[in-house]
Amino acid sequence: MVTRGAATALVAMGITGSMLTAVPASADDQGGAVLSEINATRAANGCGPVSPNPQLTASAARHARDMLDNGVQSHIGSDGSSLVQRVSDAGYTPYAQVGEIVYWTTDPRSAPGAAVTWWMNSPDHRAIITDCALTDAGFSVVRNGAEMTAAGDFGKK
Repeated sequence: MVTRGAATALVAMGITGSMLTAVPASADDQGGAVLSEINATRAANGCGPVSPNPQLTASAARHARDMLDNGVQSHIGSDGSSLVQRVSDAGYTPYAQVGEIVYWTTDPRSAPGAAVTWWMNSPDHRAIITDCALTDAGFSVVRNGAEMTAAGDFGKK
């Protein structure tokens, strides 16, 4: 999770990179299904729903596509971009807080719900999903054959 002003900490950790234009979600993107499951999960954990945000969706789509196309399996893009750079490039500024969840699999039977289940079993990802202060989100799920990647970007203005 990144709060405003934490970008210098990310740079100190070596998380830097070029600024690229945000990529919009494609028509076959299953991010909407993830949003529904995330909001049901948040409700079961005492949080209100996150509202879909087109800028966060564009940021998530950029990273999900990058993970799939370039074999990235982390929160750092193949170009070295960080969450802060991606949400800023997409126009989600200024913000008070942002967080990101990512998922990657080669299981051809995997569905978006598998990502939500995996995230909820990961303490760091669960903490972002169940952070009731986060009010906006965007999700992207993309496939290429058996490979599937998912990214979710959360924020609060």
